[in-house]
Amino acid sequence: MRTIVFQSYRRSNVPWWITRCLASVKNWTRAHGYDYEFHGDEIFQICGSDYLNCVRGNVRSITNLARLELVRDAHRRNYDRAVWLDADVLVFDTENFRLPATKRYAFARETWVERRGSRFFISHGVNNCALVFMRGEPDLDMLINLTRHVALHRTITSNYQVGGDILKGLKNSLAFGTLENVGMFSPSVITGIAQNDRELLAVQAREFGSAVFAANLAAAEYHAPIADRDLKKAMDLLEASQGSVINCHLSNEARSSFFLQLRKIAADAGFMGYILKRIFTLGKWKFFK
Repeated sequence: MRTIVFQSYRRSNVPWWITRCLASVKNWTRAHGYDYEFHGDEIFQICGSDYLNCVRGNVRSITNLARLELVRDAHRRNYDRAVWLDADVLVFDTENFRLPATKRYAFARETWVERRGSRFFISHGVNNCALVFMRGEPDLDMLINLTRHVALHRTITSNYQVGGDILKGLKNSLAFGTLENVGMFSPSVITGIAQNDRELLAVQAREFGSAVFAANLAAAEYHAPIADRDLKKAMDLLEASQGSVINCHLSNEARSSFFLQLRKIAADAGFMGYILKRIFTLGKWKFFK
């Protein structure tokens, strides 16, 4: 199967940790025999002037469309599978991080955990930091057209309007797949890895519910700041342990396919799903203190 992996970032003033993340993805593509393409700011032009004017130069809004256009172009070049990984995705287990055998497409499943004092705040959703599209997918054109439509006919106040919010709104209707082995770590979790906050790491692992071998490190300037020493230590620990610093906190129940399916049902079932989830986790660990 011909597979290509895309990434993009500016070509100058690149933070050290982004360079390290990019290198981890490039090494992973080599190990698995995937083609790799890196794009700088020239990626903006694929969106066209109308879209660029509508999003007023917001880089994240531009990238939301550009990643989909690159995928479509790859399919036109006869790639069977096209993959996008954000520049801040770190692959820390090259061997076990594998693309799913999806027939259509999938986006990253997001579990966002923050510690605020003694309390945890948790949300679930989908995220376009990682995506996989098979050639011939009819929804791809629809997602591209919808992204352009929203930008053209709405006032864009947030990049989420042409990205994550669209995906979250369509998840149930389109029933697309999710990537189960890519995590998304908040600044709280990254700091928690560095400082061995085992309670926080247990919440992250058990809420996500499956082992991760790569993760989006939400350490960019638009998130809460992370000390460089903590970021470096967290990356070192993730790579040295191949993710077990997080995955070791998975419960036996979370490793079984039955309970994983139960958790997925709960995540999609609204209020009753929330009640089911609280019952399921009651006595195992605390959501809040």
